[in-house]
Amino acid sequence: MMSSRIRARVARVVLCCAGPLAAAQTQPTAKLPLRSAEPVKHYRIVELPLRPLHIGKAGDIVGRSPAHRAATWSREQGLQELPLVEGFTQAQASAQNSAGQVVGFAFTPNPFRSQAFLYQQGKLSLLPGARSKALAIDDSGAVAGESQVEGKKPTRPVLWSGGAVTDLGSCCGGTAVDVNSQGVVIGNVYDERGKYRAFLWNKTEGSKLLPSESEYSAAVAINDDGHILVQEFEKGLFLFAEGAPVRLTSAKARAIDARGLNRADTVVGTFSLHADTDHAFIWNQHNGFHDLNEFIPANAGWNLEVASGINDRGEIIGWGDHGDEEDVGFLLIPE
Repeated sequence: MMSSRIRARVARVVLCCAGPLAAAQTQPTAKLPLRSAEPVKHYRIVELPLRPLHIGKAGDIVGRSPAHRAATWSREQGLQELPLVEGFTQAQASAQNSAGQVVGFAFTPNPFRSQAFLYQQGKLSLLPGARSKALAIDDSGAVAGESQVEGKKPTRPVLWSGGAVTDLGSCCGGTAVDVNSQGVVIGNVYDERGKYRAFLWNKTEGSKLLPSESEYSAAVAINDDGHILVQEFEKGLFLFAEGAPVRLTSAKARAIDARGLNRADTVVGTFSLHADTDHAFIWNQHNGFHDLNEFIPANAGWNLEVASGINDRGEIIGWGDHGDEEDVGFLLIPE
């Protein structure tokens, strides 16, 4: 069974939802339009009281509290835990849109069960479907994720919108991981052989696999310009935008796991220096690949391990070690 994001360590890449997809495999690596002239040279770091999973355009953050509850955080209101779905023991909030609607899922570990939910105006509502997970929401309120569909056993990529559930198509299971402001959905599906591929869905054309020269590929994120982040398991991490795909590389990294993408085509995630050493990273084509630890004071007492998201203002969330504490949430604010 596929996890909500084909596991945290599956690689990813960015693709454009328009015409160049079919030709992307045969073109040489291209240069993207430069959207940010100056690199950020320093970040102010704020400790967060939750495991942050998504940061919105206005800086509101959602994730999971230390008590394993779905939670939100903002500068104005601080930490707020959401009500727990009855019959479940844990939960996480996956995303929040500009209207303040929060989506996520409640679950029980043993045996594993899950239930997708929508939280708005102080009320928690369950989204239809069994073994469901809500992973992303656009500003219209459309929710992307996975669920069992009546008559079809494996969990499948779905879109909840207007009270209806749309099956995004899969013979053998899958999940939708992100949706942008144009309602374009990306995700991953299994085939009959148990191999997974990244896909794209829109209302006009339905679902189609994203081009790949690898047997395995996984979608990570899509921005509002339709650029998609995907990992080809055998080839590495790529950004697909206008023209040919751009490969993300670093001489210092053994493995790269991308987690977030913003409209400036800046990518964040985690990379490994050694087998058990993770560092948070930031990349764009103009400034290249950098360890985020380079941009905070050396005496701050932090080791930033994972960058889990970035918004269009360049604010970055993630977690790392702070003093003697492990897996502490952080917010990086550009200065």
